[in-house]
Amino acid sequence: MIFEEKTLKSEIVYEGPVFRVRKHLVETRGGASVRDIVEHNGGSIMIGVTDDGKVPMVRQYRKAYEKALLELPAGKTDPGEDPEVTAAREFREETGYTADSVKFLLTFYPTCGYSSETLHIFICRGLTKGETEWDDTESLDVLEFDIEELIEMIMRNEIKDAKTIIGLLFARQAGEI
Repeated sequence: MIFEEKTLKSEIVYEGPVFRVRKHLVETRGGASVRDIVEHNGGSIMIGVTDDGKVPMVRQYRKAYEKALLELPAGKTDPGEDPEVTAAREFREETGYTADSVKFLLTFYPTCGYSSETLHIFICRGLTKGETEWDDTESLDVLEFDIEELIEMIMRNEIKDAKTIIGLLFARQAGEI
């Protein structure tokens, strides 16, 4: 039987613009333990498909890895915002594309051992190209790839971003791309 931990005490130990960390003292089967949990509003990931079958991707520098990574466009959900609204907004901001249709594909927990982050994957079709709307902290390259090329890059271990790998392989398996 799964033992559900009871929170005995909880306090915020860090709060920043993207997430906060809460320290929980919990009751476990063997006594008490501490759980540090990253609280995050979650986000949306967008798989766009152009009329000619290309998938817009973004290459951006990631400080945690000290290099640029190739990723599906994605962004964090504002408090109270519907993930589908996040998807449409972030897709437009990051790639310049608007979509006639945004369809939900999958929800997953990327780091369930220590974070409340929930990610939602959407497929975007009927794309119209416009201008990107990057904020002052963003520097992106928007690139377009054939889906077969992206799958091959995953299989060669060239794409490292988990949300991108999950999104593309799930959409492929589901027959969406």
